[in-house]
Amino acid sequence: MVHMWIIAFSVLSFVISVSSMPLIIAFCKKKGLYDYQDARKIHSGNIPRIGGVGIVISFFISAVLYLCLNNEIRFLHNLPLLLAGCIIFVFALLDDIFTFHAIVKLLAQIAASAIVTIGGFRFTQIFGWHLPVAISFILTFCWILGAINAYNLIDGLDGLCGTLSITAVSLFGFLYLISNNDEAGICFILAASILGFLFWNWPPAKIFMGDGGSQFLGFMIAIIPFYSSGNEIIEFNKFLIMIIVTAFPIFDTIAAIWRRIRDKRPIMSADKSHLHHKLLNMGYSKTQALYLIAGIQILLCIAVGLSFYLGKNKGLVLLVESLVFMVSFFAVIHYTNRAVTLKRQREENLQCENTNPEDSNK
Repeated sequence: MVHMWIIAFSVLSFVISVSSMPLIIAFCKKKGLYDYQDARKIHSGNIPRIGGVGIVISFFISAVLYLCLNNEIRFLHNLPLLLAGCIIFVFALLDDIFTFHAIVKLLAQIAASAIVTIGGFRFTQIFGWHLPVAISFILTFCWILGAINAYNLIDGLDGLCGTLSITAVSLFGFLYLISNNDEAGICFILAASILGFLFWNWPPAKIFMGDGGSQFLGFMIAIIPFYSSGNEIIEFNKFLIMIIVTAFPIFDTIAAIWRRIRDKRPIMSADKSHLHHKLLNMGYSKTQALYLIAGIQILLCIAVGLSFYLGKNKGLVLLVESLVFMVSFFAVIHYTNRAVTLKRQREENLQCENTNPEDSNK
């Protein structure tokens, strides 16, 4: 019966999401709400930018109905998640429209993080080691704030943030489903709302999710793993699972922070050195870059699923290998991109010398 509820409300979420996008596109065109160009964006033309509205509305309608009708789930337990998610979305949406100062967005994120953390959504153990309360709260705050902004930063390529998000929440939905946790329905309902958006965001995108969508998804992906699966294997390896599933946005954000500190630039400044920018610089098309990242993300999710069936220790080994692979992947892309850039610069300098032989003889 529960599985039928999950299917029914996931379908409802998808239908509301996919059918709301034309209305949002029309509204954006009427009000001139287009995505702005900056050093991080690679699109051209006027693209409506508040597609996150459709994702969030479809999710909230379907999730609230699911929680109210499913007697096996305590609605009050999920209330902090819904309330905090609403705060994240509203402030990010207003920022899409009016552009807030960074401190305003950060305060909203801190408030939302406090609500869910106090509400019981936090790290309690890592590899079986029970965390002291102070460390638990600090680590949880850093994780939530990091995930929110990481998914916001990775949203620079058609279909990318949506693809990384739908695979992550679907994986956790699968893990909770095999653990007989009815809160798997929350994951699949969210995945369905993202899928409805992706129908309109797949290259070439007709609409973007905006900060309202990307920050909300980052928040949800940060919080959903804090549901208890009740399974010893999953709970033991969950910290590593969370890192692997979010590796693309998290590693890309860490690289961006390091790059800006190294170059003595503001951490929040935009640039064109994110992972997808490097792939484009190396010769990949936008679609090829998307498929490469999506393909690796799917393999990571499969590895996480297999780790459950391998057991606690063998599963941990597979997860560590997956983590090492991702670190190696980012390193290879970094150095390959650097080599391509240096080669291009040498060729341009040589061309300039050949074009201006008198200057080169001085």
